[in-house]
Amino acid sequence: MEKDHKTGSDKVAKAGAGYVIGNYLLKGITFLSAPIFTRLLTTADFGLYSTYISYVQIFYIILGIALHSSINNAKYKYKEELDEYVSSIILMILGSAFIWTILGNIFFDLFKKPFGFDRVILNCLIFHCLGDALIQVFNIYVSLNYKVKSFLRMSSFNAIFNLVLSIILIITLFNEERYIGRIVGSFLPMGMIGIYIVFYFFKKARPRFNLDYWKYALKYSLPIVPHGLSQVILSSFDRIMIKSMVNADAAGIYSFSYTINSLFLIAATSLEKVWKPWGYEKINEKDYESLRKQATKYALGMAFFAMMIMLVAPEIVKVLGDKAYWDSTSCVVPVVIGGYFTFLYSIPSLVEYAHEKTGYIAVGSACAATLNIILNYIFIPIFGYIAAAYTTVVTYILYFMFHYIIAYKIQGFELFETKKLLLISLEVCCVGACSLLAEEWWYVRWLVEIIVCVMAFFWADHNFNLVSMIKRKLHKS
Repeated sequence: MEKDHKTGSDKVAKAGAGYVIGNYLLKGITFLSAPIFTRLLTTADFGLYSTYISYVQIFYIILGIALHSSINNAKYKYKEELDEYVSSIILMILGSAFIWTILGNIFFDLFKKPFGFDRVILNCLIFHCLGDALIQVFNIYVSLNYKVKSFLRMSSFNAIFNLVLSIILIITLFNEERYIGRIVGSFLPMGMIGIYIVFYFFKKARPRFNLDYWKYALKYSLPIVPHGLSQVILSSFDRIMIKSMVNADAAGIYSFSYTINSLFLIAATSLEKVWKPWGYEKINEKDYESLRKQATKYALGMAFFAMMIMLVAPEIVKVLGDKAYWDSTSCVVPVVIGGYFTFLYSIPSLVEYAHEKTGYIAVGSACAATLNIILNYIFIPIFGYIAAAYTTVVTYILYFMFHYIIAYKIQGFELFETKKLLLISLEVCCVGACSLLAEEWWYVRWLVEIIVCVMAFFWADHNFNLVSMIKRKLHKS
């Protein structure tokens, strides 16, 4: 029995590492290619492209009706029929894309001014969102069985094609309007991946209308739509507001701080793909003790990573960005702290998802998004674009607290180690403050960075036998 448990743990650990690598390729292209694009694009071009991506992040949730979120639970409800279920909900996503394409082109003149892009970019946006919605379905599906290789193959294709095609288009066809080259270079690979995913699932199970599947999917997923939109508003709408209330250059500089934050968030979202299925199993088995201990380890491990990024943020900005982007340094620390609380929310929200209480998730997220918009509307005109970074931190802290309380009420008892999670969160905030205060004193920040790295190494060795694992790898090679 112990052997089986160990084998299962190894599988989860390997899958977690695989998803981290894959997501760094898939979503981390923004970070990895930053030194190239900050030199090819002006701050205004960068701001326009970031605004387009913000629209994609908002609209793909509406177009896809967040149907991917129902797959984890559908695995337990429909069991052997999961392939048929996934094939059926893909039909819904395709139907939704068709409807939005018709409506978008008929009523384009109504929202042309607030949208800020032409009709061609609108259609790129719709099909980009379709590809995004489909890839979310694929990612959830393969994560259920820890099929990391499939995920890695797809993410590698997207990363390489996105980078190469964008550069070619920027310096050739769209040399005068370079942000369009970046948009098209991002859209085309996603569209090709979307086509592949449709054929992949339709081959596994013939697509058909199934009222039972659709009712269940909509009942579960519809409350997630306002939640997903609210999360995007929290993470992206500030860039849209800055572009509107300040200018595109300010939006570009501020957006660059999120490029640094992608270092943290990519790891967090990748590990969540393993954390969720594993957590569902533990709640289903009522193995609360394992869940409690692993949640604390999970939070501390990501805290170390967030602290490491914040302490060397000024150097990362200067290496990755052109001088025009260096002003974003002051935004990086609060943005990363906000990112940490975004990640931390995934721990209590697991309870809400597992018990299918998605209505609570929608309410909490909508309230947080509304608060964030109000705070940005008040403080951006007073303090400039940097205010958006701090309003986001405040909002995410309250967001996490709300969901933690709801999880406690749903479960009926304290499922997680509250005091330890609060202490870890406080440490992240203190290190962030240290990084800001010592921004000009690089030797102080790097001394603290070394201390944090040593602590993280000993923690990883204690929990995951890191030294023994490295020795085994070296011995094999």
